[in-house]
Amino acid sequence: MARPRSPSNGQGERAQRIVAWVERSCAEQGVPVKISDRRVLAQVAELLRERPAQSRQNGRRRDSSKRL
Repeated sequence: MARPRSPSNGQGERAQRIVAWVERSCAEQGVPVKISDRRVLAQVAELLRERPAQSRQNGRRRDSSKRL
């Protein structure tokens, strides 16, 4: 598989680390690095679509009914 060219704006090393991480993660999970199946791409797009930020509750602010 051909690697993308490193950007010339000084982020080449960072881009290489990201590409290596993606390749390693995909290999560990048994999924391809690149996808061309339209249904899979639609599912990925749905997962990546912007959603409103979810607030997390800490132990102090949590509902008393949810405390252990």
